[in-house]
Amino acid sequence: MKLIKSFLFFLAIICLGCITPKGTFYRGFDINKVEVLAVGEIKPYANYLSSGEMVKNLVIEHLLKRGYTVKEEESGDVEYVLIGAITKFLPEKKYLVYTNKEQQVIINSPLTEVKGSYVYNIGKAFGIPDSEIIATNSTVGVSLRLIDKKNGNVVWTSSFVYEALTVETAADTVVNYLITSLTGKKIK
Repeated sequence: MKLIKSFLFFLAIICLGCITPKGTFYRGFDINKVEVLAVGEIKPYANYLSSGEMVKNLVIEHLLKRGYTVKEEESGDVEYVLIGAITKFLPEKKYLVYTNKEQQVIINSPLTEVKGSYVYNIGKAFGIPDSEIIATNSTVGVSLRLIDKKNGNVVWTSSFVYEALTVETAADTVVNYLITSLTGKKIK
């Protein structure tokens, strides 16, 4: 099982290296002339109220890693503000499934597969005979846009959705993709 997970992770990294981030820029806008910007509100997803702050912190981290100065939105020298929303935020889940000697599944409440999500059998539950641990992937989607504070024009927009083993990995991958799309700079 660990070999399969390692292979899938390696395959995902290779595929991400092949993806060219895309976004839509306002005609004539040049991100290379921007040195200072702010990160405004990232609206959270449904009941996951901390999802917006989690992604906002990742956006700031990825901008700093690429050499940008990130200030508070109210700062006088900020011309551009990144805002956005979490479009999907489904953390990974783990289920304990009991089996009897005939390997028939006995479940207290029915498990429902989430469409488009992978389900893994992690293995036996430690110390609990006739049981298995089943896990689902996490999915995160984010939509961002860069606003010119002077005139209110949207000068860039993009969105991306990614599925990974953990919500942290999915969110980091999505933000990396979006900030690469905006800046054209990959993390060194």
